[in-house]
Amino acid sequence: MPDEQEDDLAAPPEISAAEAAAKQAALGQLDLLRRVQRARSGTPEERLELAFDATDEVLNALLDNEATGEEELTIIARRRDVSHEVLRRMAGDRRVQESHRLRRMLVLNPKLPASAGLRLVPNLFLFDLVTVLITPALPLEIKTAAENAILQQYQNLPLGQKITLARRGNGGRLLPQMLNDANSEVIRAVLNNPFLTESVVSTAVWKATHQHVVILIADTARWANRNYVKMALLRNRMLPLGRAVTLVGTLTPSQLKELSTDPTVPVQVRNLVLQQMKKKPSGTG
Repeated sequence: MPDEQEDDLAAPPEISAAEAAAKQAALGQLDLLRRVQRARSGTPEERLELAFDATDEVLNALLDNEATGEEELTIIARRRDVSHEVLRRMAGDRRVQESHRLRRMLVLNPKLPASAGLRLVPNLFLFDLVTVLITPALPLEIKTAAENAILQQYQNLPLGQKITLARRGNGGRLLPQMLNDANSEVIRAVLNNPFLTESVVSTAVWKATHQHVVILIADTARWANRNYVKMALLRNRMLPLGRAVTLVGTLTPSQLKELSTDPTVPVQVRNLVLQQMKKKPSGTG
């Protein structure tokens, strides 16, 4: 996995669809053969214009030209109207494989065939991989590969990167991994993650191997007040009794009844439940 280099992440300004269409219209007035010839041997300025061409013949001629540089390739890599085959060819191009920016832009292009993208994912930086996870249009295979790459390096990440990842990350296996971290700061960050769901949090309570995970979830109103999370907390033997007292006071009669007969509920918590049932008879809110 390459070292993270933030200065390489900046992308050039987006070109509007209207501007791109205008460029293609102007190019369309030139004979195709002339455009191909310019793509193979034209000036840098001509190559930049031709990077917007609508035809595979011209784009392939640009790729044939060793003088075609990162600026022209960046334009092609970001386009959503380029054919799958041109993008597939780009993924195997030496210039792309040697450029972090081009690798990143190609993988983030939903038109890139998944088979080609899978070869580039292992060479992305950590937070490129996070961007892959949160980009909706990308193929599932690419997202899965990105999540695998993050999980492989997760335990060795510095604390600062773990916290940033906890705030921004996504993924069916990544969030549960972070939500059982040995560091409380990571847990706090995950609990504020916008992609976190009640199902993931309640499962984390069941599978927690660190008491601070249970305590921090119990202390986070956003999650502790969710029914599935609350019931999981009260069944967890690592939940301190003081926090159990607070949670039991919020239970409905049906929840109290469920916990009162559940053998997995710790004895002290079950006693609290029975006391609460006397205060809140069945049929009251």
